[in-house]
Amino acid sequence: MQQVNEKTLDAISTYLASDLSDCLYYLQMDQCHLTGADVAILMRSMSRNAGEARNLHLIVSANRLEKGVSEIVKAIEENRTPSHLTMRMVEYQTESRFRQLLQALRQNTTIRSLDISKTSLPYDAGDETCEALQLLFEDNEKLEELDISGEHAHLEIARFGIGLNFTLNGLKKNKALKVLKIEYQNLGLEGANTLSSVLEENETLTHIFCDHNDINLQGFTVLVNAMANNFSVVSMPLMLDDQSEAVKRMTSAIGGIASLSKGHGGVKHSVRRTLNTLGMHLKENPLPTPQDVEQAIQILNSRWQRQGERLMEFLDRNQKIAAGLETREGYLSDDTLRPTTASSDMGIMEHVLSNMTPRVERTNPVDMAQGGGIGRLTINDENEKGRVEHSEREREPAASGRSRSESQRTISTPIFELGDLLLNLPETGG
Repeated sequence: MQQVNEKTLDAISTYLASDLSDCLYYLQMDQCHLTGADVAILMRSMSRNAGEARNLHLIVSANRLEKGVSEIVKAIEENRTPSHLTMRMVEYQTESRFRQLLQALRQNTTIRSLDISKTSLPYDAGDETCEALQLLFEDNEKLEELDISGEHAHLEIARFGIGLNFTLNGLKKNKALKVLKIEYQNLGLEGANTLSSVLEENETLTHIFCDHNDINLQGFTVLVNAMANNFSVVSMPLMLDDQSEAVKRMTSAIGGIASLSKGHGGVKHSVRRTLNTLGMHLKENPLPTPQDVEQAIQILNSRWQRQGERLMEFLDRNQKIAAGLETREGYLSDDTLRPTTASSDMGIMEHVLSNMTPRVERTNPVDMAQGGGIGRLTINDENEKGRVEHSEREREPAASGRSRSESQRTISTPIFELGDLLLNLPETGG
């Protein structure tokens, strides 16, 4: 939209203050170069009585709200706001100004739906800002829908940082919030653990949107286990995007090992250091094949699918309870409430690679002695020593009384494929 000048702003404010706007329920003014002071004028104009919410959705995203944000703070503190307020994609050069906004929202009683997603701060939110958000979760008694999602685009990253994980604990005391949107905040396993503890105590949340948070199989399993004893949430994602990212990480980590280690006597130091960072500690010289990668990914997908099925069972149960078709008492002794072991995708990778049968490396497999024939066979794996003995026995005189076929039958070095190991990999997904 084009920039709104002072004359146009006055005309809109006059209209909002008149009875002619009583039928207005939606006002969108994105990218209009509005300041915080301008938005405060609109809020006060549409408010009929202090403390009484105007049933209107005001959308003022991507504006310069930091300039004059103190005026918005005053309007919020005085409860002169619409019932629905969207202020997405707002950039704050000074974190304290955003913190003032959170502190004002803590005691507000007129905003029922708030969208402050894609808020851009100069750095990760500091301790004081995280505390302000936690107190907002704990004390606000009217907010029913909140969107604090971040953004992860190619040219921009907007999220609150690791402090958000601790902030979520405030939701344990919340008695009003029903819808929580918290996507693209890089919650990870720690955030999943915190959110699961919230699910075990909160009884008002009904819809949770938490996709795109780098949550692995272990984190997803922890969330599903928490849902076993939560009877209010009726909507939660299957985390398919996070599953896809987990598969990509596994493919990259395992698939790159073979190509980098082949001909180099094992995994390069730089690759091993990267894998250790991911929580994997490998034995020497693993040489996975493409089939190994495929088998490992099948296990990951299978276990993720199993947890997704459990989640759908819990959501279906809660939807029936919400509709009054069933009661929670009928499920308290259900076997599905039993939690399952939270295995991680990295755990699967480490199990696969640490239990692989040693592969034979033949940099120069046959050295021909002068005069022909097999003079020496160099093999790096001692488990293959039987094959060396086999080759030498082939040259023994026939007087030994043993034929070649008999010799072959007596030397049977066991060779196992990774698929055999994977078939015996314990299922911890319930």
